[in-house]
Amino acid sequence: MKLNKNKNKKMKKKLITSLSKKIAKSREKLNEAFKAHGEQMAIFWTGGKDSTVLLHLIREMFGAKAKFPVLFLDTGLDFEEVYNFIERTNRMWNLNLITIKPSKKLASEYKKQKTKRDRVTFASMMKIILLKQAVKEHKLPALVIGIRWDEHKERIDEKYFSKREDHIRIHPLLHWTEEDIWEYIHSKNVPYISLYDLGYRSLGEKEFTKPAKSGGDERSGRAKDREVIMKRLRALGYF
Repeated sequence: MKLNKNKNKKMKKKLITSLSKKIAKSREKLNEAFKAHGEQMAIFWTGGKDSTVLLHLIREMFGAKAKFPVLFLDTGLDFEEVYNFIERTNRMWNLNLITIKPSKKLASEYKKQKTKRDRVTFASMMKIILLKQAVKEHKLPALVIGIRWDEHKERIDEKYFSKREDHIRIHPLLHWTEEDIWEYIHSKNVPYISLYDLGYRSLGEKEFTKPAKSGGDERSGRAKDREVIMKRLRALGYF
């Protein structure tokens, strides 16, 4: 009898039930990454709940004086609440923040996209371009990214350490769930963007993000145009 493919994949992942055990697993992966890359590993931060939890976890582990590069890709398309949160938290935590913005030419090309589907795709491509630019310009050998297995079906096969052409990606929160993220936030008093209190569960560009649908999954408020091409985007370098 053959198991369902997705069920089989889930069975391969070790069951970690309590948040404390999940934190310990994440710390194990971060320590392994630190031994290899030290403070050269950059933390990818969107201001969203997952990447903020990751940033908080790293600060708890290594101390506020550890000046890891913190990378924010600013396409200019986020909610005002996101930009305010980024600015406020950067001041509060005194981060070594690196903000990468698109060139005038790239931003102009985005404005030329006529359909919503084209704009969604182009916004994703902008982030891929900005990420590659950041890795090259700032010579970043490793990126620590807060994606999770349960957050999107195209991420179910992601590994804790994922080698790319010019850098390696570390994913310490893969085994966490959305509920784990909020339990951590509330137990540690971690700041978060006010949009989450208004029904948003997953934040993307303002134009393409709405509050989650009643009874829907975590990304039910995100533009479907991106969701259906996620596999192709990830192959090109998306998260």
